[in-house]
Amino acid sequence: MSDTASPKLPATEIAPRQAKQGGGVARLVVTQGPGAGKTLLVTRARATVGRHQTNDLVLPDPRVSATHLELERRPEGRVLVRDLGTTNGTWLGPHRLSEAELGPGALLKLGDSLVRVEVDDRAEPERGSEGGRFGGLIGISAEMRELFATLERVAPSQLTVLAQGETGTGKEELARAIHKHSPRREGPFVVLDAATIPPTLAESVLFGHERGAFTGADTRHIGTFERAHGGTLFIDEIGELPMDLQPKLLRVLESRSFSRVGGHELIPVDFRLIAATHRDLRAEIEAHHFREDLYFRLAEARVFLPPLRGRPADIPLLARHFLEELSTSERPLSITEEALRSLTLRKWPGNVRELRNVIARAAALCQDGTITENDLAGEGFGFRGSEAEREPLDLQGTFAEAKSRAIDRFERAYLDALVRRCGGNLSKASRQADVARNHLRALLKKRGLYDPGDT
Repeated sequence: MSDTASPKLPATEIAPRQAKQGGGVARLVVTQGPGAGKTLLVTRARATVGRHQTNDLVLPDPRVSATHLELERRPEGRVLVRDLGTTNGTWLGPHRLSEAELGPGALLKLGDSLVRVEVDDRAEPERGSEGGRFGGLIGISAEMRELFATLERVAPSQLTVLAQGETGTGKEELARAIHKHSPRREGPFVVLDAATIPPTLAESVLFGHERGAFTGADTRHIGTFERAHGGTLFIDEIGELPMDLQPKLLRVLESRSFSRVGGHELIPVDFRLIAATHRDLRAEIEAHHFREDLYFRLAEARVFLPPLRGRPADIPLLARHFLEELSTSERPLSITEEALRSLTLRKWPGNVRELRNVIARAAALCQDGTITENDLAGEGFGFRGSEAEREPLDLQGTFAEAKSRAIDRFERAYLDALVRRCGGNLSKASRQADVARNHLRALLKKRGLYDPGDT
């Protein structure tokens, strides 16, 4: 195997010893390196390993990345290990891994550190909530139940919350649910998308301004902080907040007061902050794009929204929920079991948002109010990664016809992978593909891969 290849290896090849039948959870033990002797019991659905102090297992090894590994708990003492695109890599013997499920006895090399996977037969995974929803969040999977249990504890508190997850996983729904279950539920819920703040107006948007503060300031403007007084402020895509505004946000969080632009009056403010991002802020700190002190202030409570592809058991539940929302007394909607099975096999790079769009489209086109598997086929959000796209090339007909079909498949496969790799961020995808943003948007629209919610 090539040193740089990173296949998903079968568990039987990398787990010398099986865990005892019936349970236990994985335990990681650092056997060599600066962190020798440290351990991590993987009782939660997800955990991270890396050099930064915010990881669940901290390795003070200069050759280990800020966030090096992401771990997902698996049954019977196993753990799914995912390398996060690190420079020095994650190694199992001579094999460099990108993602693999490991059992007891596996020995990983990260930088100058060795980490062994063991199993604790007495430990149990964290208990999840008994309910199948929390506010607008819905799910019966173990990860979602665990998330609901965390939110049930966090919501009544005054803790600042940092929500992380891919685009479309429901971070705003999470923030609304926390607000709804908090003592501030009667106060305002104010949303600010940091990715859309014009740089020249950013300070005015947040702090407001007095009349005459700058050219064009004809009236006093009440900013986001003031509007959120007594309630909850949700800042989406906090990782996009300009560096010059980050210390000012931190100052407001610490002092609970601010002045409008062009003003001198110190205005007291009382709000709870919930921030969200699809970025790994620890990597942004390492790249000097995000302040570490602000990160720690935001992450008093950290929660993670899992991608939809990692919780297929929730897809039928979500699909039926969206159908209930779309149904009317004149046109009740339903979906066949075959169609539901088809939905659970898709990759869903756009996550819950994409599923909602697929259901809405199919509901509009289906006959007699029942969505079938045929209603989910064809152009549109649900077509990405279909089995047809993985079939051998169709070489029938003329050279020009066969070439046209091959180019069509290449474009779709490339753009699909690009969108998933960039988390739906159009600007990032444009840079990686070296294609003008407008042209890339046109290509995505042509292939039915463009979500207007992508930025």
